[in-house]
Amino acid sequence: MGYKNLKALVVNASQEVNYSQEFKDKAIEKMKKAGTHPGSKSLRKWGTVELVDPKNQSGDLPTRNHQSGQFNYADKVNAKALDNYVYQNTGCYSCPIRCSRLSKVENGDYQAEIEGPEYETINSMGPMVDNHDMELIIYANKLCNEYGIDTISTGVIISFAMECHEKGILDDEELSLEWGDKETITELIKKIAFREGLGDLLAEGCYRAAKKIGQGAEELAMHVKKMEIPMQEPRASKAMGLGHATSNRGADHLYGLPTIDLTGNVEVAEKYFSEYMPQILEVYSQKYKPEMLSFTQEYNAISDALGVCKFSTTENFALLPEDIAEGISLLREDLDFDEEELLKAGERIINLERMYNYRHGMTRSADNLPERFLKDSLNIYEVEKDNKLTDKVVVENLKVDLDQMLDIYYQLRGWNQKGVPTEEKLKELDMEELIKDL
Repeated sequence: MGYKNLKALVVNASQEVNYSQEFKDKAIEKMKKAGTHPGSKSLRKWGTVELVDPKNQSGDLPTRNHQSGQFNYADKVNAKALDNYVYQNTGCYSCPIRCSRLSKVENGDYQAEIEGPEYETINSMGPMVDNHDMELIIYANKLCNEYGIDTISTGVIISFAMECHEKGILDDEELSLEWGDKETITELIKKIAFREGLGDLLAEGCYRAAKKIGQGAEELAMHVKKMEIPMQEPRASKAMGLGHATSNRGADHLYGLPTIDLTGNVEVAEKYFSEYMPQILEVYSQKYKPEMLSFTQEYNAISDALGVCKFSTTENFALLPEDIAEGISLLREDLDFDEEELLKAGERIINLERMYNYRHGMTRSADNLPERFLKDSLNIYEVEKDNKLTDKVVVENLKVDLDQMLDIYYQLRGWNQKGVPTEEKLKELDMEELIKDL
């Protein structure tokens, strides 16, 4: 929409929407199902920050601009640490999960009152920049909210600047740019928002900033399609890595959200991938990750199109595609969806987006990951009960063989090996009008 200079859509409601009693009853039934799911109960208690401990254990907690996947001070930024500042649990309107929290820092330099912080912000303003001060994380979240800038991209660009400084290719007259330096973190947020000093360069995002800095900075820029990578470590979570690479709007964990293996969801894996069991649940293996991602991308496309929260769908699968299909089919008499038709609609959305990108010249080369994940190996260390890392390596030499996964992924999608939908696929999806663009 921004590309087309479209600023807003205005909709005038001409009539009330009347739902059948059968639809209302089904909605209540599914609300209860979502709210009582074990994954929902855990989210309600702790929120998304519950992810910090297991991700640190598995090497999926990006630290120092992805130089590591584990943080030695995870106990300072986990759910229990945040709980010291939470004064109320809350949630979106009418939500049966209610995973959000209201937090407050009452005294000191970082006084703030916000909704959150969520896991992504805690990681991006914590381990990613080598900071373990929860009050600073809450304050950084507040600054980003007030300035209208994204916490994920902002944390990634600050960590990029810090690593550039570490490598001797970036300095600043006012700030140290040292890892974990509190003044650097808070002041860079402000400078980025107002495009002052170094902030004017960093406000361009890590892709453009790296191009201007040169001297090898491009290798330190953690992005896909110029979008900063969210807080997942592709070498530890192979399905997430493939998801970032193939997301049509650039690195986006919620485009694919392939968490079936990460959550050890045996029930869902057996329902949809029985022929690939148990290997598909092996997190560090690439085997069958394209199959998993293709499915979750299609279900996520439906979640996005309907405005259904992914904490009830692909995060925990409290609701399955068949549940959503039931609800849609009761909306109007002319709607009749089953699970297969619903996922086919999701596949159409993905192909439509892919064709839009193709018209802008984007092919396989755009489905990429930073060289760090492809060439630099990652070791995962044992984590003791107090969340401290030991010297014992439990998994070693993890890398991403992206080309191997892309070959399989494109084949599953019915695309050619350049990542472009084929004429046959477009016909299958009743999208013949797009064939001319090939």
